[in-house]
Amino acid sequence: MLARIDLRVLMALVVLSISGSPAPSEATLITYEVAAVAGNTFEYRYVVDNDTLSVDIEEFSVYFDLDLFENLRTPTAPTDWDPLVVQPDILLGDDGFFDVLALASGIAPGGSLGVFTIWADFLGAGTPGRQPFEILDPVTFAVLDSGFTVPAGSPVPEPTTVWLDGLGLAALGLARRRAAITSGTEGKSR
Repeated sequence: MLARIDLRVLMALVVLSISGSPAPSEATLITYEVAAVAGNTFEYRYVVDNDTLSVDIEEFSVYFDLDLFENLRTPTAPTDWDPLVVQPDILLGDDGFFDVLALASGIAPGGSLGVFTIWADFLGAGTPGRQPFEILDPVTFAVLDSGFTVPAGSPVPEPTTVWLDGLGLAALGLARRRAAITSGTEGKSR
């Protein structure tokens, strides 16, 4: 009976891993480079890749944690893009953000555009890292996609690989449990 249940769980994981995981190229990707400017001021430089959506990316926002950033400034964007900065607000408990809107055409599916830049004072230690982002519909403000920025040049884990790793760990766990049951050691401490 247990073997049949284990097999069902394993088969369900296989089906989820095949049907539930997007292909590696199906992810909106915002890469960044970060460099110290002076003191605790850093410059972020972003490039946006539209590998997810079947429509142009016409607006996106990158968020700056109110506990880690202040004094967002000097935004720049490619021609025909309008950058906007909203400061983190401690009184309201809101993160700051860097929002960029296409004034003409957006980033077509399969396309890439950069460089979008912003300066910010970092309140943490070391060098600032990744940030959450949202791809927005500029008419309805619906979130079309979201994720975290990725350092430029770093390998991006493929969702299929992550699912297969999880599937392998689940299979190992089931095998270990089966071995414990057959040897009569399930639930006993060592």
